[in-house]
Amino acid sequence: MISDVSDKVKKFLEENLEAERRTEGIRIVSVGRTNSGWVAEAEVAAKNLLLPEYRVFEKEHYVVKLDANLEIASYKRVKNSEEELESSEYGS
Repeated sequence: MISDVSDKVKKFLEENLEAERRTEGIRIVSVGRTNSGWVAEAEVAAKNLLLPEYRVFEKEHYVVKLDANLEIASYKRVKNSEEELESSEYGS
């Protein structure tokens, strides 16, 4: 089941961030079960848009929440992924 969550999150982020941020790689760093579904944290290597002629990448963190049917319920970019995960649905 965890691999299904990871696959779903990767595919979702690839489809939604590719055109916008020129992603070069997505790595799922955590997956957890909540009372209402799942929450996953992903690290995205995105090309720096300020330096398009160079291969400079930034690491961006996203938290993606899925319902019990593995449908994406919400996602957002976060600065401090640990703080965001602590304030998410864990333990709810």
